[in-house]
Amino acid sequence: MTLAEINLYLTAVHKTTGARTVIWDGTQNPTFEVTNTGAYGRIYTSADFDTYVYFAAANYTGATTLDQDWITGAASVETTVSLSTPVATVTAAVSGSTITVYRGTTWIIALTGLGNISAYDTIYFSVKRYPTDSEDDAILRVYNDASGLLRFNGAAPTAATNGTITIDDATAGDITITIQEAETSGAPILDCLDYDIKGVDDDGNVIMLAYGTEKFTITADITQAYTSPA
Repeated sequence: MTLAEINLYLTAVHKTTGARTVIWDGTQNPTFEVTNTGAYGRIYTSADFDTYVYFAAANYTGATTLDQDWITGAASVETTVSLSTPVATVTAAVSGSTITVYRGTTWIIALTGLGNISAYDTIYFSVKRYPTDSEDDAILRVYNDASGLLRFNGAAPTAATNGTITIDDATAGDITITIQEAETSGAPILDCLDYDIKGVDDDGNVIMLAYGTEKFTITADITQAYTSPA
């Protein structure tokens, strides 16, 4: 079987709107084969999602004519994703839409480019193992109040004042989430956590400002015994 004999079909489905966009319509062919594995690839590029590599697995049975080949599985290799609504520019613990923090440290998570959030009285940031987890089971729930820490590691915080969200620039949508070490010293070591940021206006309307699927990681610290200088 040659590469020219394989027709590729690929449709992108927007995870929020459900809108479907045909990427490959059957007139495209693979550009390479993973040697003798029956796996074929073709590079897909777009302005929104930079470069992804999709692999289609085909089981060749020796038949001289194949009526139709189905993709039995596909995986994308993400290089860089620049999203218009989720986090656009970040500092410290954040890279793109991925957030990495260390246990036993003060978490200072600066997020910028969320869009104009002037209309929202309350901003919530939540981290969970799974989207179906209850609010009480959240790894982290915090909002923009001086005593804004609601939950940490599935329990009430040591002190609500140990966490808050500061709005740095409402028009640009820049915020900083701060969680004190008094809480994070007991953080679990976890990765592939989900997070979102929501805004609530004075009419009770709730807007999704950013969402990260398997984009939040808590990494182990090494130094765990220390004192502050006098």
